[in-house]
Amino acid sequence: MKISRVESLVYGVKDVDAGIRYFEDWGLPCIERGARGAEFRMPSGQSILVRSAADPALPASAESGSTLREAIWGVDDAASLEAIGAELGRDREVGRDAQGGLHARDETGFAIGFRMAAPAAPRAPAASSRMNRPFDPERRARPRKVGHIVFSIARGDLEKATAFYLQRLKFRLSDGTPGGNFLRCAGTHDHHSLFLLSRPDRRAFDHVAFEVRDIDEIILGGKFMMGRGWKPNTSVGRHILGSNLFWYFDNPCGGRTEYYADMDQMDDDWKPRIWEKHPGYAMWIMDKDELPGLTHI
Repeated sequence: MKISRVESLVYGVKDVDAGIRYFEDWGLPCIERGARGAEFRMPSGQSILVRSAADPALPASAESGSTLREAIWGVDDAASLEAIGAELGRDREVGRDAQGGLHARDETGFAIGFRMAAPAAPRAPAASSRMNRPFDPERRARPRKVGHIVFSIARGDLEKATAFYLQRLKFRLSDGTPGGNFLRCAGTHDHHSLFLLSRPDRRAFDHVAFEVRDIDEIILGGKFMMGRGWKPNTSVGRHILGSNLFWYFDNPCGGRTEYYADMDQMDDDWKPRIWEKHPGYAMWIMDKDELPGLTHI
């Protein structure tokens, strides 16, 4: 059984037009738009779906308003898909859609799905230098992939929620803290694919993170978003756990979105760290007045 990544995220949104506009401004290519909403797809093959919150085809949510309605994970092969179906079918209902994808709920009630991972688009050869190619100050962020998602859960559910992903779905633990656990899929080296956040002590979708190239793209992407009227939720900084650079924005589709870059990479030689006290949120975080060219946060 090998889960490789977040494959697709399905949002149920009250203001569909605002949700579509947000992800367009975020830098995602829209490949389909119609009466039901829109689909965005990144070069990685991962997708974001924006649907009406009233769409009866969406899984029910415990949250009112706009939010993530289903997180779908990508697997490497058909054998893994069948193994997941058999494992989860032991103690919960598992549905199968017309394309062969599986749908269930995790231990704390979030709707999850599984399907074969889509192939990534071929990458253009990287330029070896910027000879005679000045840096474009108007460059926008163009996310490469969905890196991770974060679910907020009740404190009392942290142990069983973590055990579900580690034991049943074969995730790996990267860091464990009193306020939540950082898990990664078996098929990735990223520090985390899923963060189970228990500090708020409630069940809710928190955020999705999109990997971009570097700190320049984080800041230029955020600058563009602010120019389009979207509100940042944080300033720019670097996390302690995972070590990634970050900038978060409030998402009208629910929760937040994060631009991130330069995350820690782990393999199976990594020994999980168990922290008795949380080591903190950020190594550093800029004051809003320190951000270049951004004086109106």
